[in-house]
Amino acid sequence: MADEKKTPVAGAKNPFAKQKLPTSRISWVQSYPRSGNSWIRAFLHTYMANLDEVNLANMGRAFAHDSNAGIFEALMREEVSKLKPADIGEKRPEFLMRACAQAKGDLVMRSHLMQTDWSGKPTFHPNFSRAAVVVVRDPRDVAISLAADMGMPVDAAIANMNQPQFALLAKGTTPQPIGSWTRNVVSWALRPSMPRLFVRFEDLVENPRREMLRVVQFMNLNLDFAQFDKALAATTFEKLSAAEQAGDTGSNRPADRPFFRSGQAGQWREGGLTLQQIAAIEQANAQAMLILGYELETVEVISQDEAKARQEAAAAEAEAGEIVIEE
Repeated sequence: MADEKKTPVAGAKNPFAKQKLPTSRISWVQSYPRSGNSWIRAFLHTYMANLDEVNLANMGRAFAHDSNAGIFEALMREEVSKLKPADIGEKRPEFLMRACAQAKGDLVMRSHLMQTDWSGKPTFHPNFSRAAVVVVRDPRDVAISLAADMGMPVDAAIANMNQPQFALLAKGTTPQPIGSWTRNVVSWALRPSMPRLFVRFEDLVENPRREMLRVVQFMNLNLDFAQFDKALAATTFEKLSAAEQAGDTGSNRPADRPFFRSGQAGQWREGGLTLQQIAAIEQANAQAMLILGYELETVEVISQDEAKARQEAAAAEAEAGEIVIEE
């Protein structure tokens, strides 16, 4: 995957200039894996479809995964197994264009990809993107949840999260270049390809009504408070977990690895991670964590001026305490 470049903006050469662009656009629900993406989508689907109860299977069909191999093959008429990851990246803008072209209106799609250039093409072309709700979660909790979801040791999950070139390779999906936690989050913070709303998982847990209202307003949806309250009540973690246990997901996950696992914030503080694991996450992600309001326990981040002042103070102290032996 090539180094990140600026996404085409207004006035730039349009690679689709000879084609009539579809009028439909995609509103993205984006997150690093295990950060609350499904919670947002479950609420939105229940609200937008005017439902009384959550329906996770229908949600998955209505709000498709951008890395669903079956959808890619249906739209592109090519077998994913015969393509290299670089081919998927090169074809992604056309895939998004075809998804928009076959839609009767705007789409909502789920993604975990970072914003980057993949085979020289932007992973989120502005011609086909309306906006993005970007869900972020404390990476220390993400590591615990990711390890449980993938059935791997926590140390392995941390190593993946800290790897800048990390890509998800799973059955039934096209390759997903998600990068490290920091690279993913920063790509959405700094690359100006579309309007973005950042929602922290911890804020969702603390005040779901406030955060979901922000999402509805950002997506410019008609505000119906009666349906809003109904959707909010139908998509509590307990209701989502019960729906999964009732087989409402349309997937075949093993019973001992439920998708909706705990729905809590701050598990890392309650013995979920060792001190060494906390340090490994913080050392790799400190700056992005601070920007998003996550306090550090094992790492201190200071400015260049502060670092220089400390060096000068240490040198002065050493000089003052120097022992001079006179001849």
